[in-house]
Amino acid sequence: MEIAILSQEVAHHSRSLCRELLPDGIVKGNNYRIGNVYGEKGDSLSVQLEGENAGNWKDFESGDGGDLIDLVSKNLGLPIKDSMEWLKRRYGIKDNAKRVVSSVKKAKPFSVPKPPAQSNTGELHQFLENRGFKDVGEICARHKIYETEDLGSGVDCVFRFFDQKKELVFIKNKPLNYDGNPAMCHQAGQKPILFGWHTFPLNSRTLWLVEGEMDCIAATELGFPALSLPMGANGMTWIDHEWDNLELFSEIVIATDQDGAGDKAAETIAQRLGDRCLRIHFPAKDINQLLIDHGVDVAKSILDDAYDNAKWTDPSSLQNVANFEDDIDSFFDAAESELTGFASGWSKIDDEDIRFRSGELWGISGFNGSGKSMWLNQLSLNAIRQGKKVLIASMEMTPRYTLGRMMRQATAQRLPVKEHRGKTLDWLSPNLWLFVDTLTPKPDDLLKVFEYAYRRYGVEVFIIDSMTNLVRHDDYQGQQVLMEKLVNFKLAYKTTLFVVTHARKGESESKAPGKFDVKGSGAITDLADGFMSVWKNKAKAEHLNVCKQTGQIPDPEIEKKYDVNVEILKNRHGMYEGRVGFYFDDASCQYLERQSSTPKAYVKAKTSSIF
Repeated sequence: MEIAILSQEVAHHSRSLCRELLPDGIVKGNNYRIGNVYGEKGDSLSVQLEGENAGNWKDFESGDGGDLIDLVSKNLGLPIKDSMEWLKRRYGIKDNAKRVVSSVKKAKPFSVPKPPAQSNTGELHQFLENRGFKDVGEICARHKIYETEDLGSGVDCVFRFFDQKKELVFIKNKPLNYDGNPAMCHQAGQKPILFGWHTFPLNSRTLWLVEGEMDCIAATELGFPALSLPMGANGMTWIDHEWDNLELFSEIVIATDQDGAGDKAAETIAQRLGDRCLRIHFPAKDINQLLIDHGVDVAKSILDDAYDNAKWTDPSSLQNVANFEDDIDSFFDAAESELTGFASGWSKIDDEDIRFRSGELWGISGFNGSGKSMWLNQLSLNAIRQGKKVLIASMEMTPRYTLGRMMRQATAQRLPVKEHRGKTLDWLSPNLWLFVDTLTPKPDDLLKVFEYAYRRYGVEVFIIDSMTNLVRHDDYQGQQVLMEKLVNFKLAYKTTLFVVTHARKGESESKAPGKFDVKGSGAITDLADGFMSVWKNKAKAEHLNVCKQTGQIPDPEIEKKYDVNVEILKNRHGMYEGRVGFYFDDASCQYLERQSSTPKAYVKAKTSSIF
């Protein structure tokens, strides 16, 4: 739970918390007055009890202030993180998002880094002096950096990354002498975390994020609470591992490099971490260069001014037209436009240049038992094979059965052996999440989990199976409101959404349902970017079943008919609309394009290779 959200949650407990922690205070109007945060008698400290600013406090003698989290931290002598946990326990506040978003399998443990041998050539001290630093020996000791001799690059600076428990979890080497961008290296299997926790102020509510370790050291020496990205602007996997720690900050100042890569990284970070982010701009490539160019005093003054003039990151729904250059280019370049997004994985569909793009909502309809969920399971595997992260909210089926069927599809076996199951889970776990809840969720609660999954894990593809579990099929107004919220979500976070709906039962199920046969509001098809139906040939299934039971020879004309038809009924951003037939393999639960096709596994049985 983000610190700002918790602050709001506990604000209405201001009166009872003040009585508990500061029992000798008195109430004056809308304020609780006491001597200081430790509960001594007096009236210099004032806590607002009600209204928009409930929970905010100010000590007019010391100048300190904050919210109830800060008050608990100072009163009990706890770090901010522990203060948050204390308040959650005290008032029974549950973090629902973390409870219901579950990964398929816990990740393998990270390796423990081995520090390289130290050397004493003096090159590191000279390097730091050239980078604008004074008292370089003290800086090396404080930031725990040292030099090591490398046969390939001469002398490297060794950056040690410690977590909040002061444990060493990541090491990176950077050459001291290089032309252009340095060739950084790090040991395989390490946990990517932010650099600088070992020097970070214990109870700071503000975090400065910079792009490199030298920028972190420079910012820290200038008096700004900074941490640096482990892989520069290129990798964002650290967000997953640092999420809980990032929740401690109500304000995140993004001070990545002042170039295109830095701007792109800042945009991604702000999108993931939300509206508590500020993008700061200053007249230098990075903070260390600012220090080199201007010295300590001037550099600090420039950053102070830049911070004062920084603006909160705009909501994703507010965009300047200049941001749509790529979209405009793709609009007029048909080939590029058609091939944007991920493919279904079936050539019959992909050859029609159908793609499932970010910012699109697709509806999937069909009669009960038509195979909608099963087909979407295989589509999810195909998306994962293309590097997409997927969350399945299957409210009609338990995780046991969802994963059981997907395991059959992924291994192409009815009863995969344990070794094969384990390797398949290893393949799935970085990219597949499930929504797990014992109660029927409210639409807003589900969307909160979706937002959490996107921001924390970078999930890009979301499946709701089905809408009926969120809104009754006869609640047309509720369905329209939900669709509008889903449209807002997929546009705001540029995700791909699939929503399963049910088809009305007609006189028979001998014909595939059309887009006007959807059970519920017309908004379901109107607001969707694409819509398809899944229809099972039950007449063929019944015929084959009778033949199996009686020993009769199946009718060849019936036998060669498709088991399942998927019909593209609406395709707002493409040209193709039509029907695609599949054969269903019962053992593997796979949908095959040809009757002669053999199911193929996504992960080989004896190796972890992917087909």
